[in-house]
Amino acid sequence: MKTFYVSDLSDKRVLYAVERLTQLGYKQADTLSTADFVLLGVNPDKAHLSDSVPIFAGNISGNNIFDYTKEEAFATKNAYLTAEATVAKMITDFDTSIIGTRVLICGYGRIAKALHYYLLPFTRNITICARDEVQRCNAAMHGANTINISDLLLPSEYDFIINTIPHPIFNKNELSAVNDNCIILDLASFPGGVDKHIAKVQGRTLIEARGLPALYSPKSAGYVVADTIHSMISEGRVRV
Repeated sequence: MKTFYVSDLSDKRVLYAVERLTQLGYKQADTLSTADFVLLGVNPDKAHLSDSVPIFAGNISGNNIFDYTKEEAFATKNAYLTAEATVAKMITDFDTSIIGTRVLICGYGRIAKALHYYLLPFTRNITICARDEVQRCNAAMHGANTINISDLLLPSEYDFIINTIPHPIFNKNELSAVNDNCIILDLASFPGGVDKHIAKVQGRTLIEARGLPALYSPKSAGYVVADTIHSMISEGRVRV
């Protein structure tokens, strides 16, 4: 029986990852010295790192550290959790219905595709902004309107703009083209795709919404972490 050690439970997903690993036949060790590997959350405190045994953690690199967020299965499952949480946030955090709203999604990677899928029951007025022609073609084939990145400079009347592109695409001129009542949700990893300082100066409603699965569905997110680690071990990609 493989054992694992948890040094930090501040990430709620880790609590549920522990639960799931136990269901999968692993045992939680009381001390690091008796463990076969260490379980950490996403963006963990480096004070908890030790290279004496393999470490499974998210968004961090180093000696004997294995980043489960880089696994394709994790990324795909987490994208759907992120999209689901984004829709939940749109419904619960604002005072208007999302039915029939005009939505612009920037990017068409995993999260954006999942968002497109989840939003379709609420509105067919969805526009995908992507630089890549193939992504625009795929989005159009699934019923979306499409625009190029350069079109962000044109005046728009969207109710929601959801950015998934982790590069600055909404700067002064692009933000000036956004209508005053639009809500901008930036899901992209740091530094994000929206210049938050200019957005504040212009009075835009900008919500930096990173790490949504941890807030809205920590149990499901934790189970995804555990299942990914189990696959990495059982398939022999990490030896513990």
